[in-house]
Amino acid sequence: MAGRVGQLFDSNEDYLLTIDRAHIMTEAVSHHYCRSVIWFSPCEHVSIRLSIATPFRRASNTGLGPLDRLPLELLHGVLLRLDMHSLFNFRQTNLRSRQTVDSLKQYQVVVSHGLNLLCALLRTRLAIGVSLFDFYYALCTKACTLCGEFGGFLSLLTWNRCCFKCLQGALETQGQILAAVQKQFHWTKAELDQLRSFKTLPGIYSMKESAQKSRITVVSVHQAILAQPANSGRNQEFNFMGSCALPYYDRRTGRVEHGMSCAGCQLALEKDIIGSRGEKWAFEARDKVYAQNGFLEHFRWCEQAQLLWRSSGEGCSERRLLQQ
Repeated sequence: MAGRVGQLFDSNEDYLLTIDRAHIMTEAVSHHYCRSVIWFSPCEHVSIRLSIATPFRRASNTGLGPLDRLPLELLHGVLLRLDMHSLFNFRQTNLRSRQTVDSLKQYQVVVSHGLNLLCALLRTRLAIGVSLFDFYYALCTKACTLCGEFGGFLSLLTWNRCCFKCLQGALETQGQILAAVQKQFHWTKAELDQLRSFKTLPGIYSMKESAQKSRITVVSVHQAILAQPANSGRNQEFNFMGSCALPYYDRRTGRVEHGMSCAGCQLALEKDIIGSRGEKWAFEARDKVYAQNGFLEHFRWCEQAQLLWRSSGEGCSERRLLQQ
C-alpha cells in the first residue's frame, strides 16, 4: 500500500478480478474526462473521418511528377518527415498523392486515433511545425516526459506527453499571454517571434470549467525563461488551452489505450467523503488519469470504486444501458 494517494480511505479488501471481468469493470467505474483541454465533439468528426483516411477506389491517371523517380521507401521517408500541414496539401494534389499518403501505416494510425489532436493542430496553425513522424511517435509514447507516470495528454507548446498533474503544475507546460510576456521582459517583436506561440480556440477549459470565447495568443513560459519567479503569477487555464488528450498506441499489439479516471474518487469528492477539508491529495486522486493496468491496481484498493462496481451489479446495469 505504500506510495498510494489517500491511504486512509483505502478499502480493507484487496479486490481482485479475473481478466475477462477487468474490461467490464473499467467501463463501469471509470470515465474519460478530456473536456478540460482542447476537445471536439465526436459528431464533428463524422463527416471527415472517411474522407481523411480512405483513398478513392478508382485508378489514378496522373503521377507525382519528379517524385515518381524516387524509390518508394525513400518517398515514404520524405512524407514521414513532412509537416502535417504540407502533408495534407500534398495529399490533396491528385488521386495518386492521396493513395500514396493513405498507404502509410503511420498516417492511418494518426487519423484513426489522434483526430482530436490533428484538428487542434490545424485550427491553431501549429501543424506546420509537427511532422507525421513527430505525431506518430507521440501516439506511441506512453509515459509523461516529466515524471514517468501515464501521460494521457500532450502539450502543444512543447510537443511532449504529460500527465494531468504535470499539465497543471509543471513549469514546462505553463502558458502565458504573449502581451504579458512582452510587458514583463520588454522584448522586441523579433525576440517574441522566436517563441512557440498559437491562438487559443474557444471552449471550456480547466477543472474550473472556465469559458473562453475569444482567441488569444499564448506562448510557452518555459521557453521564455528557464526559471520563473514564484510570485510572477500563472494562469493554469492557459495550460489547458494549449493541451489535448491523446490515447496511447502500442505498435507491437496495435492496441489503443485511452486514459481513464476513477469515477469512485470523483463520487467520493462530490459527497465529501474525501477532500472536505480541501486536501490537495483528494483532488489529485480525482484528476489522476490511468492506463488500464494502473487503473486495475488502483481499483484493488479504492473503496468507492468497489462500491460503485457492486452497485452496478458488477457491470450488469451498465450492459443493460448499452443494450437499450
